[in-house]
Amino acid sequence: MRKILGTLLLTLLLGWAGQAAAGGFTFGQWRVSTTADGHFSYAATVNRRGEVFGEFCAFKSGSCHWLLAVHTPCRFGDVYPVLANSATGATPIAIFCIGAIGRHTFGMALMNRRKLEASIEHARRVGFAVPLGGGGFAFAHFALLGRLQATALLQQTFAAQIEQRRRIRSRETRL
Repeated sequence: MRKILGTLLLTLLLGWAGQAAAGGFTFGQWRVSTTADGHFSYAATVNRRGEVFGEFCAFKSGSCHWLLAVHTPCRFGDVYPVLANSATGATPIAIFCIGAIGRHTFGMALMNRRKLEASIEHARRVGFAVPLGGGGFAFAHFALLGRLQATALLQQTFAAQIEQRRRIRSRETRL
């Protein structure tokens, strides 16, 4: 899982400006697309620091996860408390560290999906505060303009693509 998610996030970080992903749609500051290798679909945004926040769906597993690619160091496999803060309030959630995915970037899978989505449902921005050793915090902020449209399109197209792939496998099995 670490290698797959790390490769996905690194591909997006390196290819965002160069449009390494195939096709796609933009809603506000969010982009919806499928990776060039066809293994993942995503709805994501990049902040001014080059950090990524978004929902990523894997065709192999048929599941979607909220991920962060940030400059805050973490150790693979560790779970950390995080505070997601938006206009609707602050929500404690947890993150699972995917590990280093670049020179100065670390991947994190956000847990507590429903709590996260409820906390950002009608917000324009979200900030994530990650406690650091020594009493400090690391912060990452992201614009949410276009998120609702982007994630709705992601869910709709991902479900349709999963169904299409299931039908193709079914046909191939019968041959």
